[in-house]
Amino acid sequence: MIKTISDEIIEEIQFYAEDEYAQWTAPILQITKGGYGESDKLYGVRVPNLRKISKKYFDINIDTIEQLLHNEYHEVRLLALFILNHKFKKYKQERSNIVKFYLNNADYINNWDLVDMSAPYILGEYLYENQDKLDILDKLSNSNHLWKERIAIVSTQYLIKQGFYEPTIKLSEKYISHPHHLIHKATGWMLRELGKKDINELYSFLDKYANIMPRVMLRYSIERLNQDKRKYYMDL
Repeated sequence: MIKTISDEIIEEIQFYAEDEYAQWTAPILQITKGGYGESDKLYGVRVPNLRKISKKYFDINIDTIEQLLHNEYHEVRLLALFILNHKFKKYKQERSNIVKFYLNNADYINNWDLVDMSAPYILGEYLYENQDKLDILDKLSNSNHLWKERIAIVSTQYLIKQGFYEPTIKLSEKYISHPHHLIHKATGWMLRELGKKDINELYSFLDKYANIMPRVMLRYSIERLNQDKRKYYMDL
């Protein structure tokens, strides 16, 4: 049997596998019975090793990336996203097609780390460059699909860094009533990032919504504030 590029890449991933690290990581990623990643599988490969492999294979074609992204092992999918990040950075003329591929395969970007390590660097940067496409965030946030909803809010991290806050604020308002803690955590994280860039924007949001925000969202958002400010907003 002829070995394919994807076979070669998976063999390299397996070379770095650590059973103990897989056991330690599984609960964090909820790859446990009853977790949202229950059907996922882990080799136990550390992120720096996956990044190293991704730099070696960043020029593979999109069909091979798709094969990797559809793999049952978590680290193989994460590697596929690292490679996609590299392609997005290098091939600016292909960015529209890369984003289309990313969104069409969102069902396989199905854990918090897969979202967080790709959404800002692909979708976020694309939306900043193509602000006429911001309706993508509305479609994702209205999808009733946990990971697509998280992709929407986490992608705005790139926008925040560029001083463009409106999409983050709009989604944060929407997600106040979201039922899932992973969306609450991601939203609180983005609000905290907002506060790093413009503390008055964060204060404005908190003054309006702190008393109705889910507690975990609020705690994440105020994490960098001083003790008196944290207490003030927690007591509202």
